[in-house]
Amino acid sequence: MNRHLRNRPPPSPLDLLDVRLRPICDVYLGTKQVPGASIAIVHGDKGYHYAYGVKSTVSVEPVTALTGFNIASCSKAFVSAAVASLVDDDMASWDDPITRFVPEWQLHDAAAAMQVTLRDLSANRLGLPRVGLMEAGLDPRLPAEHIFSRLRHTAAAHALRERFTYLNAGHNANALAVERITGQRFVDALRDRILHPLGMSTSSGGEQARAALADQAAWHCRIGDDISPIDSIFTDQQVGAGGMVVSGADALQWMRLHLNGGVVDGRQVISREALVETHRPHVVAEPGKDLPSLFYPGAHMAAYALGWAVSDFEGHPLICHSGTGYGVAAMTLLLPRAGLGVAVYANVLGAPVTSLSYALAAAMLGRPARDWRAYFESFAPPRQEVAVASASPANPAVPVDLDSCVGTYAHAADGPLVVKRVGEGLSGNLEHGYRMNFSMMPLGSGAFAVQFNQPEWRALMDSERPVLRFKVVDGAVVAAQLEAGMMAREFERRV
Repeated sequence: MNRHLRNRPPPSPLDLLDVRLRPICDVYLGTKQVPGASIAIVHGDKGYHYAYGVKSTVSVEPVTALTGFNIASCSKAFVSAAVASLVDDDMASWDDPITRFVPEWQLHDAAAAMQVTLRDLSANRLGLPRVGLMEAGLDPRLPAEHIFSRLRHTAAAHALRERFTYLNAGHNANALAVERITGQRFVDALRDRILHPLGMSTSSGGEQARAALADQAAWHCRIGDDISPIDSIFTDQQVGAGGMVVSGADALQWMRLHLNGGVVDGRQVISREALVETHRPHVVAEPGKDLPSLFYPGAHMAAYALGWAVSDFEGHPLICHSGTGYGVAAMTLLLPRAGLGVAVYANVLGAPVTSLSYALAAAMLGRPARDWRAYFESFAPPRQEVAVASASPANPAVPVDLDSCVGTYAHAADGPLVVKRVGEGLSGNLEHGYRMNFSMMPLGSGAFAVQFNQPEWRALMDSERPVLRFKVVDGAVVAAQLEAGMMAREFERRV
């Protein structure tokens, strides 16, 4: 334990801060049947915590302040903090090109790839669309370098630095850059520079978190009204974009760092200038249009900083980040002017962490009560409906003989899509994806409804209507187009 924090007391119960807060948590989490959650609040540089529910629906062990939760995309701020510490020590510059450290980095525009800097990557301003396995869903056993060399197969939607475009790959590349600059694995470098000085002894990330933390919350997903436990993922491939595991007690230290300009318990862990740079707006976003969980929809301004989103809330500058994964949800919300920080980590996909965080912040600011869950749900995209076009020369129907559809299709970035005959129907499998096998039901006019077999993907696709369409030219099936959320790709027939 860090000698500066060896005697740090456990966080105080949330009731000692405000007796209204715990009932608010119970209502939001109970309504959505969240198995377990860790709620940490900093106010006036003091820490408060509420351990809600159980770590797992199987073990039913209660959550504690020391229980680690995967925090998904809230991990991005840890990468920017690690890079900032290297900049602080003159070991790197935010404006260094990423290819200096990660020569595997490639884009569709080779000239643009050479211009991309560490700052561009943490600022989410590459201009690439969120599409395919290079953004999400890749087999976690594959290395991060597998992604970087295949980004060239996705054309940019916008010019470099033109606008905010969320992309996981950039944060993973910066995590790898940290490794190559320091000669340490990313989590080891982060521990030496940030976690250990803060006394964050119950946090880890990537593959190391599997063995490093004995006390962790399990992952769960919701299908309909059923909550199902699923396998947790520990991989260095996504450590920069979504691989950190953090306890509620450690979340308090993390928020104090950012609220106090890099000073915690009298120690300057990172310089104020280096830390504030990660909070500075770098690319403009649109409140109410760009990711409502990141940018408060009612804000007057919104931008992405370096691993953080910035906007305003009830007259206060707001720094925050949300996160979601196969079986987790997380939110970190900072209001520096009020000395207020809120972190909500939950162990089920779809937990109302964003709405709860705002409900708690609004209560602390003395704002009138409102249904924050309904507010944020009003900005959710409408449920997808499958459009099945009529057969025509431009959109010919698939042959009745399903055997003609059987074969191997491929995309240069996302790899093979294998279609097989199963009984009276078809099945598919994205071989480079994580558990992305599915059955297909004919919809007519060349379209097949896709139903994923694994609970992780069935839960993720709950608001989607995934479909696969076969492309026919001169009576032969030449391609398969999969439309499933971010997985919107055309796979050319190989066999």
